[in-house]
Amino acid sequence: MKKFLLFAAAVVMAVSASSQVVTSYSYNKSKSATMWYARLGLSVNNVTGGDMVKSINDFDDYTETSLGSRTGMSIDFGFQRPISNFGLYWGMELGIGTRGASYKETDREDSDEWEKGKLLAWNVKYSPFTFGYKYSVTDDLKLDAHLGIYASYDFAGTKMKMEDSDGDKWDWDDFEDDWDYLKVDAGIQAGIGIWWKRFNLDFTYQRGFVPMCKPTVEYSIYSNGYYVGHESETYKLYSSNFMIRLGVAF
Repeated sequence: MKKFLLFAAAVVMAVSASSQVVTSYSYNKSKSATMWYARLGLSVNNVTGGDMVKSINDFDDYTETSLGSRTGMSIDFGFQRPISNFGLYWGMELGIGTRGASYKETDREDSDEWEKGKLLAWNVKYSPFTFGYKYSVTDDLKLDAHLGIYASYDFAGTKMKMEDSDGDKWDWDDFEDDWDYLKVDAGIQAGIGIWWKRFNLDFTYQRGFVPMCKPTVEYSIYSNGYYVGHESETYKLYSSNFMIRLGVAF
């Protein structure tokens, strides 16, 4: 009887231990399904939505205003969690990035540069969800297409840095008020990337849906060489960012 009880106790302990091992393995396997990663890279910042091609300065000399890109950077941390066994996943992302543009005003007649400015604002950005699909080319090589939304808040660098044709530089202190600059942004982001084992090369485009700024351009109207009136037009400019990032999963 004692031998039977000892044998039964040994069986119960073995089954219990085996159950704990299986449970621990299943938990770790489920936990490891979530892939955490970090990305660092270049951000080409610009604006879209406004056709700023005409303006008149205080002396009524006809000038042309143009907007270009600024180069910044992006640092992001996030995770991807599989939705199914077919490559679908969802994830979140948090990071620090930039947005902005360059500004230039030139004489329309001889293309002489009058003044130029540059804006590069630093922000905290958050993507509450991103949905993607990974296509396995091989066991180690995967193509990654993803689509999501983001929100951001600018915490530094929101003043336009100006420079005139003589090389004099100054800060446009009233830029935020004059152009109705808004520090908050939200929009959509879409991209495609390549994973090689734990390493990633990603290309993502962001387009804001909240007006970044609303500049008002004033210009004079001429008819047959004579001044006939004065008008103004307000443009809505939206942030437009293209990011090239290198990442690693851990």
